[in-house]
Amino acid sequence: MKNSASSLFLNAAISFCTFILISPSFAQSVKTDLGVYPEPPPSTIPASGGTFTDPVFGTTLLRVTDSLDGADNHQSYSYWPSFNKTSSILYISSVGGFPMLYDFNPNTLSISNKRALFPANPAGDGTPNAEDAIWSGIQPNHMLCHTSQKIYDYNVSNNQYSLIHDFSSTYPNIFLWQMSRSMNDSTFGFTYKDNGSYAVVGYLAYQLVNNTTDTAHLPTLDEVQVDKTGTFLVIKTGNSGSGIVKVQVLNLLNHQLTNLIDNAPDFAPGHSDNGSGTILGYDNWNNRYTYRTAANPHVFYSVIDYNNDWTLGTHVSMLADDESTVLISSFVADTNLHPSGVFVDEVYEVSTDGAQSVRRFCHTHSDFLHQSSNNSYWSMPRANISRDGKFATFTSNWGSITRRDVFVLKIPPAGPTSVNENTPGRIKIYPNPATNFLILESLSEEENLTVIFRDAYGRIFREQKLASSKTIVETGSWKPGFYSYVVFQKDVQLFSGKLSIVK
Repeated sequence: MKNSASSLFLNAAISFCTFILISPSFAQSVKTDLGVYPEPPPSTIPASGGTFTDPVFGTTLLRVTDSLDGADNHQSYSYWPSFNKTSSILYISSVGGFPMLYDFNPNTLSISNKRALFPANPAGDGTPNAEDAIWSGIQPNHMLCHTSQKIYDYNVSNNQYSLIHDFSSTYPNIFLWQMSRSMNDSTFGFTYKDNGSYAVVGYLAYQLVNNTTDTAHLPTLDEVQVDKTGTFLVIKTGNSGSGIVKVQVLNLLNHQLTNLIDNAPDFAPGHSDNGSGTILGYDNWNNRYTYRTAANPHVFYSVIDYNNDWTLGTHVSMLADDESTVLISSFVADTNLHPSGVFVDEVYEVSTDGAQSVRRFCHTHSDFLHQSSNNSYWSMPRANISRDGKFATFTSNWGSITRRDVFVLKIPPAGPTSVNENTPGRIKIYPNPATNFLILESLSEEENLTVIFRDAYGRIFREQKLASSKTIVETGSWKPGFYSYVVFQKDVQLFSGKLSIVK
């Protein structure tokens, strides 16, 4: 959990001086431009279980909690999932201060059967930590959780615990904190705290398959996070500044450790989330989000640039199986740092291919600036996305300074010509990474196919028409790094992707 305001920022992929204030009378719809859409005053909303429409973006939202649940309602964090694998159960870590489950109907956007997450403790053990309890990546009715020294697999259907591992004999002073896990439930990462003083000692990574652990003494540690494959551990050292190692990437298979400097040349990721061998994080120096692979983290490209507007804090979520986009939620953290008015208190989606495409979904109406120190962190939206990419959960105080509630956003599907539409089977581009050549292979009878490649700065680098079923592109002269591509049929965008060139 991040206990400070998200890295301050805002946006614009183009010059801010060109932004246009959009009249409130525009049609309700998901926006794909970088216009200024003012956040209207918070409207009157229904009670828990009711749905309503965002007046600007036209999306549907479900209110999960209300005054009958108390004032302390919030979900955990942007990289800890609220929805289980099948989006059939919703987990809220604090409903009036207690962790709760709801049955969720994705077709009717409705909740039912509210119940306690942990009605009983594991035999002979304490209450599991609720904030970082994580849905299993494999089994829809199972949740992974931990007590101070043990990891459990918890079946929410019958409230039964199965011990995954007990660290107490090997590390008798350990207090497990801030858990992450791989998608196959076999690799875990923790902040290692002292069981008596609760001071940070360092980190611990555990691999279930071979029953091995990796630990390091690092008292300054902020957090660690395992990537979805379980191959890499991203280590936030808690140190920052010019020339300082801010992030380390540990390969858990070969134990290679890569250091990333806070400023140039690495611009190490701040607030971040991990995909399958990838890291998407905020660059505190250049006010942007960057994308890099964990295997070669020194090479990166910009996903979205915010230029000179530093007024917003943000959180990022890559929990969806489709990693062609990433979910970002924002809140106003300052009003004096060159505000542009774009992305104010919004939940939106950004493509990860470097094209800087956006889809903007809703305003959160969560007031961060006027909260007490005890309420400010929990008033950040910290939206997280479901595995199927169809729903997002976020917290909002809805303009209040006395309470918070949890909401679910229904994310509209991308349009038929959206860059986010992935249509595999039409064309195959390989190898990736590439060194001296790329093969563009058409897998169907499609004609008039064109591939446009862009460099890490979004500039068109090459345009290649497919003259036959298999076209070879020489890449020996291309500089190492990331490139994005978009496949067109005539003027229609079919799909997009990323590739890397290595030498």
